[in-house]
Amino acid sequence: MDHLEAWRKGIGRKNPHPSAVPTNAERQRLLEVNHAAVRFYRRELFRARGAWAWKYLERSGASDVLQPTSAWLAGYAPDARSRLVDHLQSQRFDLDTIRRGGLGVQDAGGRLVDRFRDQLMFPARDDLLAVVGFVGLRKGSGGVYYTRSPQTQIHRRSRSLIGIAEQHDLFQAGAVPVLVSNPLDALAIERTSRLNARQWAAIPLSDTLLSAEQVRTLRAYAQADTVIVVLPDNGRAKARAEYLSDLPRAFRHVQAVELSTGHTPATLWRAGGERRLHHSLLDARPLSDYVARPGPPSRRYVREQFTEVEIDQPPTPGL
Repeated sequence: MDHLEAWRKGIGRKNPHPSAVPTNAERQRLLEVNHAAVRFYRRELFRARGAWAWKYLERSGASDVLQPTSAWLAGYAPDARSRLVDHLQSQRFDLDTIRRGGLGVQDAGGRLVDRFRDQLMFPARDDLLAVVGFVGLRKGSGGVYYTRSPQTQIHRRSRSLIGIAEQHDLFQAGAVPVLVSNPLDALAIERTSRLNARQWAAIPLSDTLLSAEQVRTLRAYAQADTVIVVLPDNGRAKARAEYLSDLPRAFRHVQAVELSTGHTPATLWRAGGERRLHHSLLDARPLSDYVARPGPPSRRYVREQFTEVEIDQPPTPGL
């Protein structure tokens, strides 16, 4: 069984009691092993400057992430069978902790091997901004696709986000949240924001649904009463009443931006620099303008659906 087969097999194999509430000591240890993985992946990115992940960031105009001082702790999972597992063991993490932390998966022979291999890695954080898992970008024949940490005692996909801790200063200054798909799109918008009036902070959803818990976390950290959705090429067809009914319950103003055909924020940045992306974001209009047809809201999940949340005060950011 190769590493891809092991990874796919591990998707359906839950860690021991993932829904069980861990003790304080267990939770701390699981957080520590994920933070250790962040440092490992970050180090490996700088060691693998010839790898596709490094070149992908450079080609995407995200070379600022390749600076050691970047708040975006992007990393690289090397194409090795158990380099992370071996490293974590050398840091005195036992195999059970590594597996329960979502970082290892058993192969056919029962050996614990790395869950993520040859992937660009982004830390995913909970509502306290502690690293609880990862989103990986893996190269495929049709581009890149996403992989994610499994459900663990500290990680749920529906309760973790990328980008809030990295742009915490922007959110505190009143930046408007912008919902995008790819982390590279979020990076392009953040660069644009910092070069102008610090108006926006982008959150990448990585082609997943946005849950009630995620909206609650976003609302807690965002000071602005506006949220912007960057629509895909077929955004008019997808912008339907099924999800319009929920966003206004969390944000007073729900707006959308429809980019030029074939463009994403990242490609728009490369094509015209920050000025072109800046003006596109300034052209945001009410999301209701993009409704394809009226109708009663459906509770069925769709990719762009957002659910009702309670507005909380932001907790103290985690490390």
